[in-house]
Amino acid sequence: MKDIKTVGVVGFGVMGAAIGLNAAMSGYRVVFKELNDELVATMFAKGVKKPLEKRVAKGKMTQEQMDAVTGMITGTSSYDDLAVCDLVIEAAVEKQDLKIQVFTDVASACPADSIVVSNTSTFPIESLMTGVPSRDRVAGLHYFFPANVNRLVEVIRHPETSDDTYEALMAFARQNRKVPITVRDFPGFAINPVFIASYLILDAFFGDDCNARTLEQVSQDALGVKFGIMWVQNGTGLGTCYHAGASMYDYLAATEIGYPAVPASLKRKFEGGELWDLEGGEISTDAGLRQAVSDRLLGGIFAISTHLVEQRVVSITDLELGITTSLAWPRGPFAMMNEKGMAEVKRLVDVSAAAGDFKLPQKFAENDLTPWPGV
Repeated sequence: MKDIKTVGVVGFGVMGAAIGLNAAMSGYRVVFKELNDELVATMFAKGVKKPLEKRVAKGKMTQEQMDAVTGMITGTSSYDDLAVCDLVIEAAVEKQDLKIQVFTDVASACPADSIVVSNTSTFPIESLMTGVPSRDRVAGLHYFFPANVNRLVEVIRHPETSDDTYEALMAFARQNRKVPITVRDFPGFAINPVFIASYLILDAFFGDDCNARTLEQVSQDALGVKFGIMWVQNGTGLGTCYHAGASMYDYLAATEIGYPAVPASLKRKFEGGELWDLEGGEISTDAGLRQAVSDRLLGGIFAISTHLVEQRVVSITDLELGITTSLAWPRGPFAMMNEKGMAEVKRLVDVSAAAGDFKLPQKFAENDLTPWPGV
């Protein structure tokens, strides 16, 4: 297994800086790459010094500790300076052509045994590595926002990822005090297909009879969470939500899995630069409406979760762990299904299929109502 000591990060924006800072605070040397020297200086001040100075001011870290961490991080505008890295993490903006070029440039600059990974949230890893020789050292390492707080990391294996690469990345994630789960290369990987589907389904109900406050409360009640899905969308940014939803629909709608379409309401909010209004308007007390929203929401979550396991994208155990860790749901989808009873789950999944959100998973098409094992 490769011993990772020095980590490169290409793209030092919000996610890249949080990933790099997390690695440096975990004992790794970090070299980050930005477009030019001016950006290198700006991003070091913004992504390293500023958050650490806040920690010192709050008494969470001493000045000596801050100096030790900042001393572990250097920036560069040249790919050649990444040649010292045992692991390089691509954290550029979500543009496929750009990420393909970054992978190619990193592979040209680094030794043949350097591990190269992407932090992409939607693009399959195989689609990014066309310019990389020795593809056994390529994988995905998907952090969740905010990367300095959210503990989940998806370790993405494509068909050529070697066991050594996979094991090195699992060890790296754990050393960074993260919770890693194993995921097969798949559009959106494991957690995003579930979460994105949940907000696409919910947003489709938005209108005169069902405002954002109502949808927020229904999702809180259905999932048992403090902060519902509308609130999380606002925090993520509706532009990100829209583009991620469109990408997932393009990848999966025509497959044997299916996927919800992006509702016009989300598109309008994104294009108008708005957020969901969680303060205005009265919360609907229409029991029939609230039940319809809850049924389709849960049916969609249960359908895509079952598809992911049937497609061998992720194990039941890892999806449960991933959902509860990254989304802070008190129970994962399989625990929720067992708790509700599989006859009721079958009804809910049928609701999702009838709405056109998902195709019926094999388990439910065969009327297999045995509970999920191990949860």
